[in-house]
Amino acid sequence: MNKLSLIKPIIKTNVFDKCFISSITDDSRDVQKNSLFVARHGIGSHGNEYIDEAIQRGASCIISDQSFEKEKDIPIYFLNNLEDQILAILFRFHELIEDNFIFHGVTGTNGKTTTAFMAHNIMRGLKRPSIYIGTIGAYINDELTQTKGNTTPGIFELFEILKHFNLQKTIYVFLEISSHALEQKRLGILPFFQTILLNIQSDHLDYHKTYANYINAKLSITNLNNKNPTIIFIDKIKDLLGSLSSDQEKKLSTSEFLSAKDSSAMYKYSVDHYPDESSKIDLDFPNIKLSIHASSFLKFNIENYISAITLISKHLSLTDLNDLDNTAINLPQGRGEILSLKNRKILIDFAHDNLSFHNILSELANSFNEIIVVFGCGGDRDKTKRPKMMKAAQDFASKVFFTSDNNRYESFSSIALDAMQGNNHTGVEIIEDRQEAIRSALQHLNKENILVILGKGHETDMDTLGKKVPFNDKDCILKIMGNEIN
Repeated sequence: MNKLSLIKPIIKTNVFDKCFISSITDDSRDVQKNSLFVARHGIGSHGNEYIDEAIQRGASCIISDQSFEKEKDIPIYFLNNLEDQILAILFRFHELIEDNFIFHGVTGTNGKTTTAFMAHNIMRGLKRPSIYIGTIGAYINDELTQTKGNTTPGIFELFEILKHFNLQKTIYVFLEISSHALEQKRLGILPFFQTILLNIQSDHLDYHKTYANYINAKLSITNLNNKNPTIIFIDKIKDLLGSLSSDQEKKLSTSEFLSAKDSSAMYKYSVDHYPDESSKIDLDFPNIKLSIHASSFLKFNIENYISAITLISKHLSLTDLNDLDNTAINLPQGRGEILSLKNRKILIDFAHDNLSFHNILSELANSFNEIIVVFGCGGDRDKTKRPKMMKAAQDFASKVFFTSDNNRYESFSSIALDAMQGNNHTGVEIIEDRQEAIRSALQHLNKENILVILGKGHETDMDTLGKKVPFNDKDCILKIMGNEIN
């Protein structure tokens, strides 16, 4: 089918009348025969620089928001307000109805994946069509689809996912939104029904350069095309409140708060934890006042569960929540995932900063006399986190195995040196090969302790010197231990 007729009312030109268009992309690497290539601003470059490549790959026509003086063998149309029209073009091109999609966005240094995935799972538990898109890929209802690998896809890749859900009904979409995506305005003017900011802790300074820039990026979620005010988990950014700029405070003033401490917050809650490791959650929301008994989550995921309910609370009734079986709500792979080995425990988690280390290990310290930790620090990334992560691990673990975690182009010895700076070497073994580090740690596992493997979670490869080498923590354990995992 020639899709030109679908978008012609928007672009309003006859330039493409002799073109056949079967696909659309803003990435020259994805151009196929008869693609419409959309040349727009990218990160540090413009799509016009890739027009020749797009033509070589088979593009039949090109739209750009920058004039292009050189004549080409295919028509190029200049559209001055291209960014304002992209959303309409994509909905029309993929024959989707905008009002059918209810978009939700989740950002925060920690908890994005679990919160967005839980919200998606709650909707699936209520038998509602739902899409999750984030770090672990894309779930279209209950089926996992791989993405290009970014936590937050670009707007064109997003619509490649949405097109599989061309139904005449309401579809709930849950997007993890990274600080990079916010900084780059990757999602354009996508309309969000509800967004939430979970927390802010120094991260990705290799990209943002300063903590202030990172804070600005996270708070810019309030600037998205939001139908409702962004919800901010205010308890989790209380340490920042005294140092925010006037512009940052203004962003807070336009938001609504989730809190266990602030009685004036729009969304209030309290949690009681019981000796049997279950919890009672009391919610006091504008449209929901309810007590929920939760027994299937570790304590550090209870707040993610509350955040997920907060995010979708405007879609829920008391009946929905009373009928919901929270034991059926799945956590994403590699997030608080517990393996049992003949009454011995192994926990795998994606945690990769000192705060998330503390949250997990401090809770486990209440249940286990001894904790063994395996972790590494990413190469060519924020070096300031490394000694803090080691300190957090040593605060709770009797034995720490420091190993590789996506060294990229940085030497492991340099990463290890940074991690040990200012920290005690007692109880620390440094083993570059992650499989060997896990093998050594397993030798210390018994019925009284727990092995905690942090940093990679769901990831299925190791990034070293530009090569992606297959590796997954859970698969590694299964390979070493065979059928002993329950």
